Order: sequence, then structure tokens, then C-alpha cells
Amino acid sequence: MKSNLKNSLPYLIALLAVVLVSNSACRKDPEEVLELLSNSEAAEIVETALASKTAGFTMPAIDAAQIIEAYLNNCNVPGDTTLSKSKAGGAATYNYTFNMDWLITCSGANIPQSAAVNISANGAFTSLHWSGSDATSGNLKYTGLDLQSTAYIINGSYNLEGDITGTLRKVDPSFDCVTELDLVDLTISKESLKVTGGTGTVHITGATANGTTKTLDGTLTFNNDGTATVKVNGYEHTFQL
Repeated sequence: MKSNLKNSLPYLIALLAVVLVSNSACRKDPEEVLELLSNSEAAEIVETALASKTAGFTMPAIDAAQIIEAYLNNCNVPGDTTLSKSKAGGAATYNYTFNMDWLITCSGANIPQSAAVNISANGAFTSLHWSGSDATSGNLKYTGLDLQSTAYIINGSYNLEGDITGTLRKVDPSFDCVTELDLVDLTISKESLKVTGGTGTVHITGATANGTTKTLDGTLTFNNDGTATVKVNGYEHTFQL
């Protein structure tokens, strides 16, 4: 009996070492979790904030363009609506409620000049590599309302704040995330209702429960084929809006 225990001792020590190493690998330090937010991963977070497939900015921006088109004759009369959006199947899912209010400003001759649009939303999404829930807010100005213009032109900001979890590593990074988008002359075709141009900047802040933070900045280019390119510290990522 004693001989068997003695012979098993090296095995038990080795097994204990494996367990300790395994537990150490799973219990990630908050700073180590934020280090998982690389340039490429930040670019993917920007994709979730912009793409329609995760109910990103493009979805309410196009909805607002359609609303403005329908209310062009309501000069200087404020309006508001609530839109529920959900998609349950496929690689990307979402469930959001968008609240919008708007005001179309017209000239003295009742010719539409611009529209101020405010957006707030709450919801959750999943994508191939990320999932999360957030609250969003946007302050946008639409121009190009005249009949001669072929596209709406959008300037303004759109922010998302909530929790996000990655599913692309052995250890899933999970943290609070704020994504701030500033949009410059973004165009939406009146014919196709697709994004066809514009630029912008993005600022991402990740924070763990103990207050450790990491920030990354990037630039946005909206292409004429319905895609966008985000560049973060030299890393470029192009995706469908």
C-alpha cells in the first residue's frame, strides 16, 4: 500500500502542476484581458458598431433618410417615432429598439434645407467574433434634401456604450466598451439607399471592472460600393455596411 502511494507520488505532483497551470491560464488579469484588444480586434468592434447586420449605425441612418423623404412637406414641424428591429438567425443577430426624433428646416419658400435627427437605442447583438449589449445615441444633420441632389449628406456623431465579449481566442475578452464615431459628409444614395461615400474618425475605450482602460483611435473611409474601411494604427479592415 505504502509502495503504491510512493510510486504514485510523482504522477500526482505532475497532475497538480497541470491543474495549476490550467487555472492560471483561465484566470486572466484585467490588464491582460485588455491587451487582447489588438488593432485588428478594435477594427472588428468598429464593424459591429457600423454594419447593418449587427444593427449598427448604418441601419438607423438609412431608416432616418427614408423618414425624412416621407416628411419633406412637414416643414419646421417636429416628429418622432420608435422602431423595433430584430433578426434571430444566421451568423449575426440583433434585437434593438430605436427612438428617433427629427426636425426638417425649410426656407421661407418652404423648400427643405436640412434635417436634424436625434437617435437613441438599446439592444443586443451577436456576430462571428463578438457579442454584447449597449445603449446608443446619435446627433445627425442631413442635407441634400433638394430634388436635384442624388444623395443625402450626413454629418454628426454616433456613440455606443455597453459591454462586449469576444469569442475569437482561447480566453474570451470581456469588458465595458465605448465606441465614438464622428462622421463627415457621409452620403446615402436616394436611389439605392446605400452608403456611397464619406469619411470619419473612431475612438474606442475599453475598461475592466477594476478601472483599467485602453484606448484606440482609427479613421473611417466609406466606399462607393456599400463598404467601409477602418484603419487602426496601420491595420486596415474593409467590411460590408
